[in-house]
Amino acid sequence: MEATGPMKVVGSRLPPVTPAECRRRALLLQRQADRLNPYPKARGFVFRAKSWEQYAEWRKQQDNPRLW
Repeated sequence: MEATGPMKVVGSRLPPVTPAECRRRALLLQRQADRLNPYPKARGFVFRAKSWEQYAEWRKQQDNPRLW
């Protein structure tokens, strides 16, 4: 099927954004997401399990999904 008339253009292209501007926007978005997150950001720690089963059991017990 051929186009019978001029092509419809919706909107316009945005000007290119610099990497620094992209990083600034990403940091702002991350801060806003952290404010909405009901779980506090976990401090760094190491959990050593003797087996995968023990690790799976520990993971099930955690309420905060940011721990894993």
